[in-house]
Amino acid sequence: MTELKITASDVFERFPNENKVFVTSDGQAFFDETHAKNHARNNRTGKELKIETFLREDKKKDAEKTAAQWIEYIAALTNVEAVQGILDGEKEGKNRKSVVESAEKKIAELSKSEQS
Repeated sequence: MTELKITASDVFERFPNENKVFVTSDGQAFFDETHAKNHARNNRTGKELKIETFLREDKKKDAEKTAAQWIEYIAALTNVEAVQGILDGEKEGKNRKSVVESAEKKIAELSKSEQS
């Protein structure tokens, strides 16, 4: 999974009412395409950035993910809030021990690295 897709997934976790996000190649996310284009042209690097558009995945696809798929996805995340959202959803849903443990471990790792 690319870093930009991880960023988009994190945004969707934090903003459940948004269905489209524009992510520039420097990792900045925007809901408005015009703002994304402005940032892509006028940023501190002085070089025009690429923009990738992401649409929210169907919630049914999330429900169909296997424990192994969730664990792989959790491992790639870099945001405590995104992992917490998955953990909360898992506990309310299938409550698979391996997914819960993976999410809790990842939250501990991310929290520790934030404190350093």
